[in-house]
Amino acid sequence: MIHEKIFNLAVDREAKVILKGGIPNISGQITIDFEFLIKEKNDRYFRSPIGENHPQYWKLKRLSPERSQLLQLEYSGLSKKQLNAAIKEFKQLAGLGYVFNDSIRIEERMKGLKGIRSNVTGRSRVLAA
Repeated sequence: MIHEKIFNLAVDREAKVILKGGIPNISGQITIDFEFLIKEKNDRYFRSPIGENHPQYWKLKRLSPERSQLLQLEYSGLSKKQLNAAIKEFKQLAGLGYVFNDSIRIEERMKGLKGIRSNVTGRSRVLAA
């Protein structure tokens, strides 16, 4: 099962989160895999937040798959609230009676996820003071 959700961000950017759920195993567990993409205002297609020209690209290649997904999430600009909304919709589409887990334990690790909007407003407060 695949669920895609697009969010409009504050800085003329769209972020897409793709949630992929495998076939439930015997105990009714569905493993969720995440993919994060962005599209700038003038782009035609969605792309990875960290491409070959990005300063973090080589760091991304050295990381484990779990840590690399977290880095992609951080640079996508999604907030914790937006990610929770996408996960909630995915779980509703799958239906009742399933237990969901993911390899990167994203719900536990996204405590510091603020997204673009809060970063932009925080900077403007500093500049205004």
